[in-house]
Amino acid sequence: MTMPAEDQHNPTESKTGLSNPSTRDGREVPNPTLDLLKPVPEEKLQAWLLEFYGKEMELTHRQVLRHRDLSYVERLQFRDALPASLIYKQVLPPWDIEQDLHERILIPSISNSPQLFMSAHLGQITAMLMEDLGPDNLLGCLESEDETRIKGVAHALGEELAKMHRSYSYRTDELLPLGILRSLSPIDYGTTAEAMVEKLSLWQLSDRENRLNLVRLAETIAGALAGEPISLSHGDLYAENIVLRQNKLFLIDWSWFAMLGVPLVDIATITMDHPKNQSFTRHKDTLIEAYCFESGKSEEDVRQALPHAEALSRLLFLDWLLERKTRGIEGTTVGPVNDLIERVVEELAERLQSLTARS
Repeated sequence: MTMPAEDQHNPTESKTGLSNPSTRDGREVPNPTLDLLKPVPEEKLQAWLLEFYGKEMELTHRQVLRHRDLSYVERLQFRDALPASLIYKQVLPPWDIEQDLHERILIPSISNSPQLFMSAHLGQITAMLMEDLGPDNLLGCLESEDETRIKGVAHALGEELAKMHRSYSYRTDELLPLGILRSLSPIDYGTTAEAMVEKLSLWQLSDRENRLNLVRLAETIAGALAGEPISLSHGDLYAENIVLRQNKLFLIDWSWFAMLGVPLVDIATITMDHPKNQSFTRHKDTLIEAYCFESGKSEEDVRQALPHAEALSRLLFLDWLLERKTRGIEGTTVGPVNDLIERVVEELAERLQSLTARS
């Protein structure tokens, strides 16, 4: 099954200012289909830092971690400061949901999320000063750590996800009325897919059969996941969104994908073959075993459900692409959004065939 290329992080560094995405030789390569977010004026950042620290701060180093149309993320390092570094995020709607998630939903000791220290607004942009957990996400660990060490990390991650999903499953009645997280249960998959088909038809994207296959796929997934519990799911839980610091795992980049739904989608996302997971999937058996042991779930049942949860993860990615187009965004970091939509729809048709053959 061919997996369409998707957004990838493209870090660039500058000791004195900001940098744009570039090639290995440093040349800027703007994507003509994507309007990158224009960062707020520098004086606003200085004012926010003064408010946070209570004094003028000397920036010694800054690193651009991500620059896209809806987000701009930097690591800021300071002289004689505590904390000595911060993650500075600027986001546009709907990515601004991250502020509400950190302020009203996420409990760092349960969700293993970074702390939000301060937020501010300028026009449509939401700015956040956040805890810097360091540069070591799981992708970096794959290059620097031995296999035994990575296997231990996979085991710990399985346990932590089981604890998080269990804890938040008891809070669904409390969280739903807040109106921050969308709720998506298996009973909703069919109507969600029908709404996707309506948009695709309106925009004349994909052929009729593949559009109808989306509804068939949603119904197939719903039947397989109907008995699963509902809890908080990260929704975009690839290895690049997991940071390891001092033997503790943290989940970063909580965003539009977070929801109250079937939490098995997180296990499917982190264990699927995908560029954002790289070789971490070699240890998926260890992660699944640890998750099942901690959660008390049947390993056989989980393994049978995972292909359906993986298809759900990809269906939700298509939903995000359609959301982008609905907002008038015609580009992605890998080209026109229409092209990527077409490829993902074809991929989902293949997944339907695969799931049908398994039953």
